[in-house]
Amino acid sequence: MIAKRQQVLSRVVANVPLCREHYRLVLQADRFPPTQPGQFVQVACATPNGSVENVEIDWDEAGPPPRLGGGELCRPTALLRRPFSLADRIDANGQVQLHLVHRVVGIGTNWMAHLKPGDNVSIIGPLGNTFTPPPPGGVALLVGGGVGIPPMMYLARRLARTKAVAFAGALTRDLLPLTNTADAPAPAADDIAPLYNIAEFSQHGIPAIIATDDGSYGYRGFVTQALEAYLQKWFGPGSPGSRRPDATPTIYVCGPEPMMKRVADIAANFSLACQIAVERKMACGMGTCQSCVIRVKVPGQSNGAAWQYKLACTDGPVFSAADLSW
Repeated sequence: MIAKRQQVLSRVVANVPLCREHYRLVLQADRFPPTQPGQFVQVACATPNGSVENVEIDWDEAGPPPRLGGGELCRPTALLRRPFSLADRIDANGQVQLHLVHRVVGIGTNWMAHLKPGDNVSIIGPLGNTFTPPPPGGVALLVGGGVGIPPMMYLARRLARTKAVAFAGALTRDLLPLTNTADAPAPAADDIAPLYNIAEFSQHGIPAIIATDDGSYGYRGFVTQALEAYLQKWFGPGSPGSRRPDATPTIYVCGPEPMMKRVADIAANFSLACQIAVERKMACGMGTCQSCVIRVKVPGQSNGAAWQYKLACTDGPVFSAADLSW
């Protein structure tokens, strides 16, 4: 049963740059409902408990409104909360730490990038549904692209010491929000062998395959190409793992929509289960605004011609790839 959401005032513990545009924001709270990988929180990208002053003004309607010092109309402001997948959760010493990985792309994330330890941040969560673990003896393939990498970090913690391989992709090495360990070799540009060289996954006993579009680190090409090459090598016809019934992979994916569509096609080609954490712009995250709709096939319609809208925030964000009508 998924825990009820709560609004919580958290404190910033750390806000560390991970690469050129990504930060790891660590929030601490005295309490927070139980969470699972795949879920997200809504972050208010403004100082909480701000006071509002009522002021009477004389305004000539023929001209622009007067500028009020400190007013939100005088500067760009993130009025709506922003959704962020949970990248990790640590419960210790009676406190809860939630890890969010964010990329600076606008007003809200720019505000987050300037947060300092001790600052207060209002969050609502947990929101959405969760990933379903693979069947006993199965293999989990965690595929993340860009800002879709964080939920795979949290999933790696929950799948620790099980059979799993992580795949992560970015345009270039300096956009990878991951920690390269010094005690593992860098992969070759055409290598698809999993290595224990990414701390966020190796600490849980999970090796990783990294892909960059320009080949600046790891496999040269898209992460979808690395995934397909890996599956062909180990689970294709005549491969070493193709006849092992205990090694059937389940794919978990989050990232840009074109990437997720391609992963869904790859999963279908190999007849593999695939769970997709969809990305959508959300105003509320709780099903009120109806802004995060996604098309889902109507049960019983095998040709996909009939579909209906579902909400990414409450019906998802995790959907079976076979159910989505892109």
